[in-house]
Amino acid sequence: MARFSGAHNSKQVYQAAEKFRDRCLAADGSLLSQGAAVWTLANLQDLKRRFNDNPEEGKRSFIEKFRDQLQDASPDVKRLGAEALCVYLLFPSKIGPARKRAAVNEVLEWVGEQIADDSEIVRAFQGGLGGAGLGYNTRRPYELGYLIELALKLKMLGAERRADLLADPWTFREFAVDVEDGKSKQLRHILLHLLFPEEFERIGSARQKAQVLAVFKPLARSPADNEDQQLLSIRQQLGTLLGRPPETLDFYEKPLVSAWYDGSDEDEDDAGPSVELVQHKRQVVLYGPPGTGKTFQAKQLARKLIHACALAQLGPTGYFESQAAIEQRCVDNVHRLQLHPAYSYEDFVRGLHIVPGGATEYKPGRLLTLIAEIEEQRKGAGPHLPHVLILDEMNRTDLSRMLGECFSLLENRNETVDLPGHGVDGKPMTLRIPDDLYIVGTMNLIDQSVEQLDFALRRRFFWFLCPFSTAALLVAAEARWNEVQQRSVQAGGRGVSWNDVSQDFADLAAAAADLNARIRDSAVLGAQYEIGHTYFLDIVEFLHASLPSKGAPKLWNSKNEPTDPIHRLWRLSISPLLEQYLGGLDSQARELELAALRAAFLRPRAPVK
Repeated sequence: MARFSGAHNSKQVYQAAEKFRDRCLAADGSLLSQGAAVWTLANLQDLKRRFNDNPEEGKRSFIEKFRDQLQDASPDVKRLGAEALCVYLLFPSKIGPARKRAAVNEVLEWVGEQIADDSEIVRAFQGGLGGAGLGYNTRRPYELGYLIELALKLKMLGAERRADLLADPWTFREFAVDVEDGKSKQLRHILLHLLFPEEFERIGSARQKAQVLAVFKPLARSPADNEDQQLLSIRQQLGTLLGRPPETLDFYEKPLVSAWYDGSDEDEDDAGPSVELVQHKRQVVLYGPPGTGKTFQAKQLARKLIHACALAQLGPTGYFESQAAIEQRCVDNVHRLQLHPAYSYEDFVRGLHIVPGGATEYKPGRLLTLIAEIEEQRKGAGPHLPHVLILDEMNRTDLSRMLGECFSLLENRNETVDLPGHGVDGKPMTLRIPDDLYIVGTMNLIDQSVEQLDFALRRRFFWFLCPFSTAALLVAAEARWNEVQQRSVQAGGRGVSWNDVSQDFADLAAAAADLNARIRDSAVLGAQYEIGHTYFLDIVEFLHASLPSKGAPKLWNSKNEPTDPIHRLWRLSISPLLEQYLGGLDSQARELELAALRAAFLRPRAPVK
C-alpha cells in the first residue's frame, strides 16, 4: 500500500530488494552473481569480526578504512562487503547512479570484478525511493554494521523460522528492532520498506515518522506502541477522507506533505526550529553566515506554521477541504520587512508626521498597521490562521530602539501598554501584540554576532544556527539545474539530466566544505565568514554553458584538475567575496591567505571510476 511509484526506476529498486530477500536472507546466495554462495553464516561471521568488531578511527575515508579491514579476507567476504554496500545504497535518491556504482565497484575491484553493465543493480541505481539525509552517509559504517548484524542474526535461525519471519512483516519488524542498536538505525526503517513496501512507509527517519504521527495521530486506529501500524492505519483513513485509493497517497507529496514536512532530512535534534518550538516562544531568529538560505527557511517555516495551525483548527476533514483558502492565507498572512540602518521606531511602531496645514500627528508604523489588518481579517469568513512577520537582516538596525514598547510585549502578549502622545481623536493610543502574530528574524553573523546583542533582547527569542550545508547546496543545485535544463530543451538545446552531473556537484559540495573548513580554521576569518551555498550556485549556468556535443560536462577532468566552470566560479563569485573579507590585511598577508583558500577549493579531486 505504501509502495512508491513516483521514480522512473522504483520498480527496479523493489525487484532488487526482492532478490536480496530471496537470495541473500532466505538463502545463502548472492545479489550480484547467480549461483554464488556469498551471504553464508561463515562469511557474515568473518565480515562482522573484521568490520563491526574492528572499527577504524581517524579521518580517512570510509572506503580506505574498509579496504584495510578486508585486506586479507577471502574473495567471498569481500564480495559480501560489496553486496552489503549495494543494499545500503538502494534507497537514497540523492546519491547519483554513477556515485553508487563507483562505490560498489571500488570494493569489487579488490577481487578483480565489476558490476555488469546489464545488471539489475545498475538499473536500480538509476534513482532511488527517497531522501535519507546527510547523516545516513556520515554514519555509513554504523548503518552497514546494523545490516551485517541483522543478516547474521537471521542466519543463526533455522531455514523454516527464517522463512516465517520474512513472510510476516510485523514479526520481522520486532526482530529488526531487537537487533543490537536497531532502534537508532535509519537502515532499519529503510529495510522494512524495501522488504515490505505494502506495510511500511518509505520514510527512512524515526524523526520524520514521529512528525507525521504528531500531525495525523487523531486518525490512527492501531496500538500506540507500534508507530508503523499507526502509519498504515493513518494512510487508510486518509484514503477514505480524501476519496482516493490509499496506495495513491504519499506523505512526501501534496496535499499531505504541506501538513507535516519541515524540510529537514536528518535524524538530528538540532535540525531546525520545529512548529512546536515556534508556537511556544512565538519569536525565533535564524542566524548564520551570508548565503545560507535563512530568508528561504523563514518563509518555509511560516508556511509550515500556518498549515499546522489550520490542521489543528479545522481537523483533517476541514483541512483537506480548505486547501485553496489555506494556500491563500500563506500568501496573505506572511509579511516580510527588509531592515536597514535607517529603519527606526517611527517606521515600525509609530512616529510624528507633518500633515497638511503644518500640524503634526502620530501615524502608525508597520507593526500597528499589521495588527489592524489582523483584526480586520478576523471579522471575515474563512479560517482564522496566524500571521508571520519576517524581520530580514534584523541586526542591521538598532533593534532595541526599533522595538520600543514591543520589547516587553514580546513576552507578555496579553498585556496592553499606552504609547506616548495621543491619536487624532485625542485618545491615548495603546499597543497589544496578538497571540497569533509570530516573528521570525534572520541575522547575518558577518554584520554582528549574537554575543553583541544585549541579553534582555536575546532571551526573548529562540536562536537557531543556519551554517553552510552540503545537503542544502545539492538540493538547491539540483533545482536550478532542472530549471536551466527545462529552458534549454524548450529552446531546442540538448538535455543532460541531473543524474549525469550529480557526482560532479557532489564533488563541488566537498570542495565547498573544504573551503569553509579552511575559513573556519583561519586565524583572520572564522566561522562567521563561511560562504553560504547560494554563492556556489552560479556554477550551474557556467557548467551548462560548457555542454559538450556528447556526454555530460565535467567540473573535474580525467586528470583530477578543475575545469573552466570551476575556475570561473572562483574568479567571479568566490574570490571577490573573500577579497572583501580580507580587505583589512596588508597586501602580502591578504595574498597569502587567499592563496591558501584557493588551494583548498581548487585542489585535485579523484574522478568517478
